[in-house]
Amino acid sequence: MTPLEIGYLMVAGVIVLLALGIPVALSLLAVGASGLFAIRGVRGTEFLLESLPYTSVANLALIVIPLFILMGHFAFSAGLSDKAYKAAKAWVGHIAGGLPIATVFACAGFATVCGSSVATAATISKVTVPEMLRAGYNQRLAAGPVAIAGALGILIPPSGILVIYSIATNVSVSDLFIGALIPGILTAIVYAFGIYFMVRRDPELVKRTRIPKATWGERAKATAAAWEVVVLFLVVIGCIYTGVATATEAAGIGAALALVFALLRKGQKGTIWKGLVETGSSTASIFLLMIASAVFSVALGTTQLPTVLAEAVTGLNLSPAVLLLLLIVPYLILGCLIDGISMIFITMPVVFPIIEAAGIHPVLFGIFVTKLVEVGAVTPPVGINVFVVQGSVPGLKLGEIFRGVIPFILMELGLIGLMIAFPQIVTGVL
Repeated sequence: MTPLEIGYLMVAGVIVLLALGIPVALSLLAVGASGLFAIRGVRGTEFLLESLPYTSVANLALIVIPLFILMGHFAFSAGLSDKAYKAAKAWVGHIAGGLPIATVFACAGFATVCGSSVATAATISKVTVPEMLRAGYNQRLAAGPVAIAGALGILIPPSGILVIYSIATNVSVSDLFIGALIPGILTAIVYAFGIYFMVRRDPELVKRTRIPKATWGERAKATAAAWEVVVLFLVVIGCIYTGVATATEAAGIGAALALVFALLRKGQKGTIWKGLVETGSSTASIFLLMIASAVFSVALGTTQLPTVLAEAVTGLNLSPAVLLLLLIVPYLILGCLIDGISMIFITMPVVFPIIEAAGIHPVLFGIFVTKLVEVGAVTPPVGINVFVVQGSVPGLKLGEIFRGVIPFILMELGLIGLMIAFPQIVTGVL
């Protein structure tokens, strides 16, 4: 059997193991080790497996992962999600669809200090969904926006998914963060306008009176109360953008600052400790995925399959736009089945060489993949954000939430098409 044939078998093997319900990390590790054994024999496999698990994660730069996760937990402990929502509600709560729009902007605000989609959806939904239901919004419009807008946590910097993409592809995380700023802001604005027009078109989505318009004094007070969100975002992103600190150093500064904010809020020692434990657990899971991905990537690279596929796609003379449009379908399918981190580690060994050969900007592709991970966070059967929102607020019907996110999925696909047509939205600031 030729190395190339072994490569095809490896890809098929991962698909089969995932279909059988084997965890992604174990699937990649088992197939990668088997591929190495088939190509390099016992001694070559032993040598790589002795060193590769350590070298793949023994990098000081990787400390950015637990630091950003920790910053998100501390930000929640400091009550920043609640403050972001109150500030957004003061400005837009009175207009048609005001509370869902405020929820979108609250998610965007909290996303600036939390790089997790699940954490953003969970924390914001507890604050906003009960109030929207009391105000007469149906479950679709109360829960759908927070499920999809929670995914802004993986797009607006600091983004955990962009950090993972950076690790998998060696693309600068600073460039990714800068490239994600405009798409993140644009996404929140599109969601807001989408909600406004949905409510104007179908007033039955809101069955009671709107919230009274806040005075300028109330708006100023609510905005000032959310100063920690602004400070934390400006410190982290400002340090990266100006070159004062690397992404790793900025993550450390941000985590320390978020801890200070959490300590200033009384009665948060329990949640701080819980954040430390959950950060350790999440980091361990991610690092296991990284080790498994490294083994699989080395084995697959040895077969030359990624190179052959890249040359084949290059030979088709597809334009970058057509290639990205074609990649939407497999990523949408994967998003229905596995989480975003696993999706990146599984696909990058095969897809990224093709992207490089086609001349597509790696930062543009990173934002492209992240947008599709956002869609995957709300599509069944996984749809983790939908389940998180349902679990956070008693009485919500799963079907209603999934129905509620459909218009936003269409908006996401439209935004992805816009980025493909006008890549300067991402690359223009680099």
